[in-house]
Amino acid sequence: MKQELDLHRYLAEIDEKAMPLSALSDQIWEFAETQFEEFQSAEALCAFLENEGFTVERGAFDIKTAFTATFGSGGPRIGILGEFDALSGLNQKAGVVRRESDHPEANGHGCGHNLLGVGSVAAALAVKKYLEDGFPGTVTYFGCPGEEGGSGKAYMARAGAFSGLDCALTWHPSSLYMVYQNSSLANFQVQFTFHGVSAHAAGSPEMGRSALDALELMNVGANFLREHMIEKARVHYAVTNTGGYSPNVVQNLAKAIYLVRAPRQDQALELLNRVKKIAEGAALMTETTVEHQLIKSCANMISNQVLEQVMFDSLTEVGMPGYTPEEYELARRYADTAPKGADRGYMDAVQERLDPRNKRLLLQKKSDPLYDFIVPYEPMHLVRVEAGSTDVGDVSWMCPTAQLYAATWAPGTPGHSWQVVSQGKSSHAHKGMLLAGKVIALTAMRLMRQPALLEQAKEEHALALQGQTYLPIPDEIHPVPLRTMS
Repeated sequence: MKQELDLHRYLAEIDEKAMPLSALSDQIWEFAETQFEEFQSAEALCAFLENEGFTVERGAFDIKTAFTATFGSGGPRIGILGEFDALSGLNQKAGVVRRESDHPEANGHGCGHNLLGVGSVAAALAVKKYLEDGFPGTVTYFGCPGEEGGSGKAYMARAGAFSGLDCALTWHPSSLYMVYQNSSLANFQVQFTFHGVSAHAAGSPEMGRSALDALELMNVGANFLREHMIEKARVHYAVTNTGGYSPNVVQNLAKAIYLVRAPRQDQALELLNRVKKIAEGAALMTETTVEHQLIKSCANMISNQVLEQVMFDSLTEVGMPGYTPEEYELARRYADTAPKGADRGYMDAVQERLDPRNKRLLLQKKSDPLYDFIVPYEPMHLVRVEAGSTDVGDVSWMCPTAQLYAATWAPGTPGHSWQVVSQGKSSHAHKGMLLAGKVIALTAMRLMRQPALLEQAKEEHALALQGQTYLPIPDEIHPVPLRTMS
């Protein structure tokens, strides 16, 4: 018991700095910068950590907005991951329970990364306080840009960022408090560019070769492919260039970005090669040419039950933050704006619970205005593959990795929505963020004090990787800001 009390004492550092941490999160919410252009957000985080006594390296791993902040020396070496990028076109007024924006085309934190980055800072502060008492170990905060479509951590992994760690810990905003147990989809994002021949569409159409026709045929072919790929695979695309605005000109240029996903990297690569053949066939049919450029890739998540159990025990010990009647009422109002079917994520969590008692508990609480309870952790024999992707997966190939979900928005809030943006500066979001920091810090300190647990996590990690090969982003591919992808 004395060990646990000693560790909990260091969590007071987060309570003492709750106000400046919340203010930092709100500041990053205001910046709302997209992938690889998060210059103000990264600098705000760097300055805060530097002021707290961390050794900061800006522009780390040849990425302008990536950084590290380190304290301590020797092992164990634990990494804490932070994100801070926003999404385009999701600008929204804070605290307004309806869709409202003065700049609807501007960016917004529709995935809560303003909270994510600062919650991880909170964890690093508490671990630093522990190390200042003379205990061995090193904590490194990794400022990870471009998670939203940029796979910043994949570029960092390619540069060796995480290979020297004993483990990595992170979290993500959610409507639930639970330890992430699942895998995620690997993906490849590729830009296809068709080149044709322009001509007068009425006077000499026979002289033209339409790049836009080719692109449309490619999209049709990709849609027919959907019947003939594995169930968990996904193919998405966005047309980014249609060749201009003149319908009386045969378009000589057209572009689309394709995002191809599957449970494993090798499966995603196989599917991407089939999409490439469709593009080549479309070019052949229209007598155009096509070229493709890899933008980024992202690996599937490797689960680690040893770390997950330690994280769940820490979550249970930290407990819930406690909400006011006003916070419950505000959350209820946000929940009322949720579209039909938005509770699917909650129902998926219920279905994962193998113990009938846990299923009953979760179903009874489904209509609560805030999920102020912990989803029970039950180790699974088969890892469930979620439909989304995260570049945390790339980190999990480099070292044992665990991730927490913490409630920062109301039940039923859709991901990547105005509701997430609107709640990003709320008091209930701040409470979830600070709780996440405490759980990650307690997990890290416990692992530092019990190196045997880290060894067990490494053994599990090695077994999970047997027979699999990590496919890094090729050296010639570099991070691409969102505004240049057109």
